[in-house]
Amino acid sequence: MTPIIDVVFLLIIFFMLVAQFIVAEQYKVSVPGEIKTAQAKDTEEIHPLTITVMPDERQGFVCAVGSEKLASVKGKDMKALIISAINDYLTKHKPDDKTVRLRCDRSISFGQVKYILSGISQSHAQNLDWAVLAD
Repeated sequence: MTPIIDVVFLLIIFFMLVAQFIVAEQYKVSVPGEIKTAQAKDTEEIHPLTITVMPDERQGFVCAVGSEKLASVKGKDMKALIISAINDYLTKHKPDDKTVRLRCDRSISFGQVKYILSGISQSHAQNLDWAVLAD
């Protein structure tokens, strides 16, 4: 019985050390309504780049690309930062599926997100997953 317990503890320690946690979704965002998500094609598929837009008391909103928060800028400057961040990620990681996942808090208006969407469209990203209402 003792060897079995030792093996179980070794397996637990091994899986705790090699487990990869998704750091891109560490920000708490209240998305609107029910979420429709794309079905994963493969269980070993690389997670897409996640862009999170969340409210901020001072600037109105703040944007994070992956786990890295971007500088607090607005308008065309935000668009340039988004293009640069997406292209840097896609160049560095070289994923087969160039999908960007956009997570916006429900309190963020379209007027605040339009430059981010424009930046995504002008980057090397090919697909966009966005949390939206079910209807």
